[in-house]
Parts: sequence; C-alpha cells; structure tokens
Amino acid sequence: MGIPILSDIFSGLGVFFKTKRFVSYVTIFVATTFMGLFVSWLMTQFVGTPTEVLLVNFFAYIGATGTIYFMIGTILTGLGLDKLWIKRRGRGKWNEMIGVSWFAISFAISVFMSMLVGKGVLIFFAMFCWVGWIAFQAYLSSRTSLRIATIAEPKKGGWGIAIGSFIILVIGLVIIAAEAIFALVLLPGNYFGLGDSVVAMFPQALANITLHWPYLLLAFGLLGLFGVISFFAYLKFAKKGAALNVALLTVFIALYSGYFLFNVIRRVDAFGMTPVDIGMSLFFLAYAMSGIGRTVTEAVEESRSRLRDLGPLLTFFLASGFFFVDSIISVSTAAPSAILAGWFETDLIANPAAAFIFRDIAKLIAFPLVAIFTSLYYLRVQRVDRIIDRAKEEGETFEAGEVDEEIAERAPASGESWQSERAEGIPEGKPGHDLSGEEPGRLSVDRKTSRFKPGKRLGDDEEEED
Repeated sequence: MGIPILSDIFSGLGVFFKTKRFVSYVTIFVATTFMGLFVSWLMTQFVGTPTEVLLVNFFAYIGATGTIYFMIGTILTGLGLDKLWIKRRGRGKWNEMIGVSWFAISFAISVFMSMLVGKGVLIFFAMFCWVGWIAFQAYLSSRTSLRIATIAEPKKGGWGIAIGSFIILVIGLVIIAAEAIFALVLLPGNYFGLGDSVVAMFPQALANITLHWPYLLLAFGLLGLFGVISFFAYLKFAKKGAALNVALLTVFIALYSGYFLFNVIRRVDAFGMTPVDIGMSLFFLAYAMSGIGRTVTEAVEESRSRLRDLGPLLTFFLASGFFFVDSIISVSTAAPSAILAGWFETDLIANPAAAFIFRDIAKLIAFPLVAIFTSLYYLRVQRVDRIIDRAKEEGETFEAGEVDEEIAERAPASGESWQSERAEGIPEGKPGHDLSGEEPGRLSVDRKTSRFKPGKRLGDDEEEED
C-alpha cells in the first residue's frame, strides 16, 4: 500500500511522459535549464578570460531561448490559438518540424533582443518569471494543503472535527508566533543569550536580520494577517471539513515560513548552494509539475476533452525564467567581478549577501500573501462548488440546517431533486431521462482500417505516425 502524497506526486509527474508533446516540453526544459546552470558554474571558473565572454553569450541565448519558447506556447494556447502551436492531433514529423521552427524563432528573438535593446530587457523578462514562479509555488502549496481534507469533506461534521481542527490550528499559530518573536525580538536583542548561541553557529545571522529588517517586518505582518484570517475562518466553519482545511494550511504555511527564515539566518557567505538548497529547488519543481499533471488529468476526465497544453507550458515558462535569474544571482554573488554581475545595476543585487538572501526573503513574503487569497477563494468559491458538484454527481440532497448558508442557497429545497438530474418531458426509464448517469463510451473511426475503435483517453498517444 503506497503513501498517498507520494503516489499523487508520481501520478501527476507521469502525465508529462504520456504524450510526445509533453515529453518534448520536458526535454527542452531540462536541456536549456540545466545547460544554463552548468555554464553559469563554468563562468565562475573563467572570470576575466576570453572564454568568459563566450560562456556569457551562450548562457544568455540558451537560457533565454527556453523561456521565450515556453512563453510563446503559453500565449498561443492561452488565447486559444492552438492551431499555430504544436497540434494535439498533428502528424508526427509535421509536429516535430513545427516544434523545431518555434525553437529556432525563440533563439532568434533572444539574439535580436540582446542586440537591439540590450541584455537588460532579458533580465527584466526573466525577473518577471522569477517572481511569478515563487508566487506559483506558493499557490500550489496552498491549494494542495486545502485539497487534503476537501476530498472527503463531511457535510455535518461534529465536535470531533471541531476539536481536532482547533488543535492543529493552534499548533500552526504557535509556530508562526514563535518564529516572529525569535526573529524580531529574541535574536536581535540577544535575550537569554540566544543571539550569541545562534551567531556561534551562523556568523552572519545578526547581519542578515539587520540587512533585511523591513522585509522581515512585512513578511511577519502578512503571516500575522494570515493567522487572523485562519482563526476567524475556523470560528465560522468549526464543525465542518473547511475548518480542517484551514488548520492544515496554517501549519503548512508556518512550516514553509520556518524553512525560509532558517535560510535567511544561516547564510554564511554570498554563495552557499548546499545539497539542501538544490534538493528543495528540485522538489518544488517536481511538486509543481505533479500538481499541474493532476489538474490536467482532472480537467480531461471532467470535461471529456483531450490534454491541454496551457498548464504544462505555463509551469515550464515560469520555472525556466526562475532558474535563469537564479543562476545570474549565484554567479554575481560568487564572482562580483564577473561580466554577469554587471547585468544587475541596483544596489540590492550589487550587494552579494543581499542578492543571495533575497530569494528566501521573497518566498517568506510571497507564501503568506498568496495563502491569504487562496484561502479566501477556497472558502468563498471552490469549497462550495466542490460540495455542490459532488452532491449532484451522487444525487444527494441536503436537509435543513445540514449545510451552511452558501451551500443551501445553491441546493434544491428539501425533498426536491437537482434540476440537472432529470430531463423534462422524458418518462422515467426512457433513454435521456437520467442525465447524471454514465456517458456511453465514445467511438472513433480508424482511418487506416475503416473500423470503429474506442476513443482515446488520458495517456493515449494522440499524434499519428507516418
């Protein structure tokens, strides 16, 4: 028997290897991103040599090409112009030619952008992806924690859920409060000798706290606001599954924030990528891909449509831009005299310590901010929609007082059935009367044999081979 969370991650990742299009996306992302990461490391070894100039140009064009490629795909699929992109039912070689053509166009755009408007535009473009990727991580993490209890949210609930959710909520709030008191009061004031103890382990701890004091105040202010919203949300849904969702989200955000705060404190030098940093970056990437994969699967199963490319393309677009900028920051902090370090002209990035730590500060601010909006959207819209959809699918109705007002307003009165369950004018027992029944299996024509065969579903190879 597998672990549910790990099973969900692997099943979501599996979607990216079920069609040739998705495999090509993964290949392009891995090739451009990790080639850029490797070249960025080489640049630190050849600072001040002619080889560095070649490496910088190679890094700029290859790294930007992958990001531009996924940006074009995201825009075209987002606007519904799928015919201009790699087709889902196109012939194999023709699709390959289209993919190669768009990649060549992306490379040309990166070259002309750097020649005509300078590398600053590439940096601004990639920074947009960098910030977007951090927010995207926060959104996926918040959504996943909210979905854990939503899967089987009880309608009535009870004191068991109320007490259990309250205990979990208190744990999350205590963790947030402890982090704030430690970072803003105990550590800077050296109360109980904590400042000396921490500095003995992490020499840059106090300097890092002082350097980013305003950002820490903003981050913990948002965490406090998130905690207040979670507490009042619990009071409203104390005996319902939503209380458990909110409590779990509070604990998750508290733990995430603790990890980011630890990173801010522990940085000893400008460049200190450890196996933990690399592992967490790869985990978040796999986590994001699995979340998008599950979303794609649900959309296909619910709408009976074929795989859509927008989610995967958006994921790779933001992730490639994030790693592109991340590499620039790492090189700039490891070798301040490198050519790449001159691409940043702001005082914040010019400061090696600030440049490296800012990534953790950004996440410490982004996660509670995104969690606030995600939580409110879940409580006001998503939770109600899911309970209503599940009730329609199962043909269940609610008794008076069984559910809260938001659900009761959209549900039929006691004793009445859902309007979408029965077709008007068709007697019971006749075809078409029960609209909530399973849809009959689709048939499609095999053009090679002129015979009917079952329609393709998620995971079937959609591209025809020559």
